Amino acid sequence: MNRKDFFKHGARWIILSGIGVFSVFLAANQKIVTPENCTVAPQCKNCGKYAQCELPQANKERKDGK
Repeated sequence: MNRKDFFKHGARWIILSGIGVFSVFLAANQKIVTPENCTVAPQCKNCGKYAQCELPQANKERKDGK
């Protein structure tokens, strides 16, 4: 490996590592946007995640169901 290849590969690893660290940071701080509409089950009460779901659709379903 010559000097040019060393810097090229090193830069790739630094960029890849930066993207990975930034992704973990966003996921840990819950900055990743969740979809507004559920893609799992259109009927909230039939979904296994219904009790913990924070989507507006599930919140409205819980409020209207009580």
